[in-house]
Amino acid sequence: MSDIQTSKPEKRRFAGNFVSILTSDVLNRGTTFVIYIVVARQLGSHAFGQMSLALTLFYSFQVLAAFGLQNLITREVAKDRTQSDRYFFNALLVGLITASGATGLLVATVFGLKYSIETRNLILLTSLGIFPFVIGAICNSVIRGWEKMHLIAFAQIPANLAKVIATLIVLAYGGGVLKVIAILVGSQFLGAAILLCLTLTRLDVIQLKLLEPRFAWSMAKRSATFMGIDTVVAWWTSLNIILLSKLTTETEVGLYNAAAQVLIPLAIFTQCVMASSYPIMCRRFAADSVGAREVSRRLMELLFLLVIPGAVGVFMIADRLLAMVYGQAEFSGAASVLRVTVSIVILNSLTGILGQLLMAGNHERTTLRIVIVDLVTGFILGWVLISSYGLIGAAWAALLTRVVDFAQHWRPVSQLIERIDIGQLLWKPALASACMAAFLLLSKNWNTILTIMTAAGIYFATYLLIESWMVGGFRNVRTRYL
Repeated sequence: MSDIQTSKPEKRRFAGNFVSILTSDVLNRGTTFVIYIVVARQLGSHAFGQMSLALTLFYSFQVLAAFGLQNLITREVAKDRTQSDRYFFNALLVGLITASGATGLLVATVFGLKYSIETRNLILLTSLGIFPFVIGAICNSVIRGWEKMHLIAFAQIPANLAKVIATLIVLAYGGGVLKVIAILVGSQFLGAAILLCLTLTRLDVIQLKLLEPRFAWSMAKRSATFMGIDTVVAWWTSLNIILLSKLTTETEVGLYNAAAQVLIPLAIFTQCVMASSYPIMCRRFAADSVGAREVSRRLMELLFLLVIPGAVGVFMIADRLLAMVYGQAEFSGAASVLRVTVSIVILNSLTGILGQLLMAGNHERTTLRIVIVDLVTGFILGWVLISSYGLIGAAWAALLTRVVDFAQHWRPVSQLIERIDIGQLLWKPALASACMAAFLLLSKNWNTILTIMTAAGIYFATYLLIESWMVGGFRNVRTRYL
């Protein structure tokens, strides 16, 4: 089973996982994206910036609250499902303690940063969502370890429908950003409650004797490295928004996040591929590194297939995309930011897979060292470039830090497995994307939606021609990918 192409059961498992996780992430992040757009259109860039800051800080501290338990639980349950109940109940014990600490730290941080009363109240309200997030995250990791990702979608559907409908009603009746944040927190509680019920009904044993303080302490120690990785990554990715909020204003925060939200569809696809493949990669790495390398190579090929044309397309029509999405002239200032940061999506698709290889191979301490360097680099570059160049400086700081991140991942993974020839995987989607870019240069006066659809058709037709030429016909293309 060294070749992922010849392992049909594993391909079906990956496809099922991917569809379920994609559905879940589209529901979760997609509905949040819709809410961002509606708030931006109706309440303007300042309120949009306040909400962006509040949710960014919430994200930073919710990761600390989860204490790295997700990666540990998914990895261990994927290896031995009979231990599910033991890991689940002891993770809840650890999670409730860490959630309490993270909530206290968030409150202290908000008062320490001395934001305006309105912004501070928004952030404090989001802190109420930390406890349900941790409970939901633990349930989520057990379900991922079981590879029953469709259950996650079952929980996301009602929670996200309620979130969007309630937000639209509140804004239609003149409600402000505070009420929107309250709805988002409420959806956290609803989603966690559904996930908890789904998990409990599928556990073999539900008994108090499963609570083992020593085992919980052992779990906490084992997940501490994952916690360090997740927390540092959270603060690193949130760093530019926090620096912008202190060195500029909430309006610049809103413009920066407006550019980031346009990239959400590409980010969702990348994260779904990685989340779907992680249990498979853990099992493959336990068997042999050759199998893990082959999985990684196929995943990179799959990611490049959509990420590269997506990034090229966003770069070419950045102004038109922002105008279509936000509908307000004040967001046009985000176009230059979007053109710089779109390259990050390609780097993320590479480092995401390389990072999973390190964790599947039990090299999480190497990952922790990498992300600590990223955080320090990001802080230095962010402070210098934002102080000097403002909004566009934040974009360049983010991109340069991602380059440093990729360079750090490449060396240890090359020592762990045989090096993957990235150039061989890049040239076909890059050539097809170049043909698509030529069309985009000639279609500046077209309707934006029609332009996107036509450009996608040109890309896939070109890629299919290249691929069929390489493998000897369309029939062989079907055999290769299906």
